Parts: sequence; structure tokens; C-alpha cells
Amino acid sequence: MMRSSAELRLDLAREPHFDYLNPAKLSLFRDESGRLRLTVEDDRSYLDVRVVRAFPFSDPARFIGLLDGADKVIGLVEDPRELEDDSRALAEKALARHYFIPTIQRVVSLTEQYGVVYLDVETDRGPREFVAKGLRDAIADLGEGELLISDVDGNRYRIADWRQLDVRSRRFLDRVV
Repeated sequence: MMRSSAELRLDLAREPHFDYLNPAKLSLFRDESGRLRLTVEDDRSYLDVRVVRAFPFSDPARFIGLLDGADKVIGLVEDPRELEDDSRALAEKALARHYFIPTIQRVVSLTEQYGVVYLDVETDRGPREFVAKGLRDAIADLGEGELLISDVDGNRYRIADWRQLDVRSRRFLDRVV
């Protein structure tokens, strides 16, 4: 099961040291099955790689982490713009997929049963229905009215400022914010 971004950030923060990887020695590529792979020139190769941001909110353009198939930290790239063009394009595509976060514009319905919350929302990417386990635990308050909601599958949804939503949406969220 894939770990959440928060769990991965905690692992990055707990590492006793980081291997800062030289972008000039890295080659990211997809194998015939579509998996992202990494070769570190004259050193080693990884068969299954994930790309994550070390600081997704405070410094999203710098410090990307490369993780192996077991979500162990391979190392950090301080400036991903220094990667070779094809590797940079693959890293950017992987980051865009990993950090795809629709913005909720309206809460159509929010019902809670036995600690499980069912949400029907309208987002900037169209309507979505999702399930969150314990909404208070699933909501991260980012300040200034911005919220990040995680569903049971690890998908994230953003609300830019819940105080600016329509009255009905605010009523749903008033119960949990």
C-alpha cells in the first residue's frame, strides 16, 4: 500500500543523512511495462522508483526525493532543473501525477456513518464522490481557510478558502472545521 505524502515527508525528515544525488549522473526512464526506473551512473540501478517533493508547499520547485519500490529514500536532488531533459520531463510528469489535487468548489453532500464520511463535491476537475475515514483526521488545516482533505485511497482534495464557499457548503464544513 502506498504511503501518504505526509508519511514520506516524515521519513525524509527522519533520515540521519541524505545522499544528495548529482543530477548529471542520474538517468530516469520507463521500462517496457511503464515502471519508472533510475540508473545512477557508474553506481547502481533501481527497478521501481517514485518521485516526491521534499517540501511540497514551502519549496515545490526544489528538493525532490527519489524513493525505491519499498519507499526507502534513495536520495535527494536539490535542483531538478539540472536533470537531463528526458529525466527532468519524466520527473515532472511523475510529480504532476502524484500531486494531482483537485480544488473543491462546492460540497453537494456530506454524510457520516460509523466514523466514515461520504462526500459528493464539485471540483475544478468535475464532480467527485469520495470516502474519508474520520473527517477530522482526514482534514489538514493549512491556515488562511485553506484545507486539504485526504480520502481513504490517499487522494487529496484542496479547498482554497472554505470561508468563501457557498452557504450550504460552509454549513457542511462547519461541523468538522
